[in-house]
Amino acid sequence: MLYVLDGTAACFRAWFSVPPTMAPDGTEVGALSGLASWIARVLRRFHPTYIAIVFDAGTWTFRNEIWPDYKANRGEPPEELVPQLALAPDLVREMGCPAFSLDGHEADDLIATLARRAVQAGLDARLLTPDKDVMQLIDDHVRVVDPKDLEERGPDYVQDKFGVTPAQLGDFLALAGDPTDNIPGIRGIGAKTAQALITALGSLDALLEDPDRAAEVDVRGARTLPDRIREGLDDVRISQRLVKLDEEAPLEPPVSRLGDLRWRPPAAAAEAVLFARLGLRMPPLG
Repeated sequence: MLYVLDGTAACFRAWFSVPPTMAPDGTEVGALSGLASWIARVLRRFHPTYIAIVFDAGTWTFRNEIWPDYKANRGEPPEELVPQLALAPDLVREMGCPAFSLDGHEADDLIATLARRAVQAGLDARLLTPDKDVMQLIDDHVRVVDPKDLEERGPDYVQDKFGVTPAQLGDFLALAGDPTDNIPGIRGIGAKTAQALITALGSLDALLEDPDRAAEVDVRGARTLPDRIREGLDDVRISQRLVKLDEEAPLEPPVSRLGDLRWRPPAAAAEAVLFARLGLRMPPLG
């Protein structure tokens, strides 16, 4: 089993929930302390053989080339958090966990790439992230794990929450739009209508190939939908590209074999040089 953890999301979560903690030099390290505690909790709970922690490399990604306003509504991270995000990959490496980030890509793309590599190697994958986009990857071998309660989310969870299958979730998000990520979708089509259309027609591509079929779906205002879809064709095609995860991202550092993702617990506390410099104590890992 490969466990892939969203380190950036964990840092943000810790920043807003962990009391302020200062390093000996006076810099804030509370998010790093929370990140380390959470990873240790995951290690003690699941005892993974293979693990990877992924991070965003920045706020600008290839999706901004497609849609300049992508995530433009989010703003910059808190000033005190920025240096902690930069230190986080080295911190988790001291815990024996491989860490990855890639310029121009989001953590979600690295999660998708690692999950597919695991499945191709005959392993199942568990993805610890709060990001709903990753739920597109759920199948017989891949599950998403809620980072707070550490409970698995499978196909039934996606169906109950969004009314579509994991394989249809990307189409649903592209059609309805996603204000969280500033994804446009089609103006005037909300979640309920998008769910009904994707369920009835099977996919977004099927809908776009014949927009007139939307008028036959049992939803409010169905007769106006074909025109809405034609008017929003460019936006929804862009939205499709934005929500699609890159499952072939070039990992950095490169992963040539599965053994590169093996968890290697630190041999001694003396190896935790960064922990010591930051005035942090490595939590129990097993």
